[in-house]
Amino acid sequence: MKAKTHPLEPERLQALHFYDVLDTDREAEFDDVVQLAARLCNTEIAVINLIDAERQWFKAEVGLGVRETPLDTSLCAHVILTEEFVEIPDTLQDPRMSDNPLCRGDDGLRFYAGALLMSDGGLPIGTLCVLDRSPRTLTTLQHDALRVLAQQVINQLNLRRALRSADVLRQEVDHRVKNSFQLAASMVRLQASATSSEEAKAALDVVRGRI
Repeated sequence: MKAKTHPLEPERLQALHFYDVLDTDREAEFDDVVQLAARLCNTEIAVINLIDAERQWFKAEVGLGVRETPLDTSLCAHVILTEEFVEIPDTLQDPRMSDNPLCRGDDGLRFYAGALLMSDGGLPIGTLCVLDRSPRTLTTLQHDALRVLAQQVINQLNLRRALRSADVLRQEVDHRVKNSFQLAASMVRLQASATSSEEAKAALDVVRGRI
């Protein structure tokens, strides 16, 4: 079953794209999160999954070996429509996923647990999820650990966004300061060409040199 579209899909996609993280290279900070999630939950697979308009893209993954898959077979596309944390002990017993080709067969994905990645505006942009090829359940400690790690993913995304904004601001300030100095130097040069006093010319040359 293909997941329904989120009721606030345009706003949700805008929140996702605001992070400017899709199609970026792998980064150790995110790779460490999925490796830790898989170890804590004793699962074969862990993924930082971002749900785009027509695909799900993995900022980090362990156990899958791919960076994106079509949205039609996405388990997480169902999960972003629900509560903050979802655990499905057996995907074949869940009507949303029982006919999903990724879940069927001897090597299918039979267990799913995911914590939503929520934007600052409270919109789901994806999940931190763990999956396995046999039915099972998580302990309370594993539940809590997955929630905490999901929050760390959002914290990292917010930090990236803040640093990017700071860099843009610095470049704008540098540009404005450079333009101001160029204008000041031009005014001094014009003043120097307009004066007949050699002493004034020498003083203005010193000023222009400092600028």
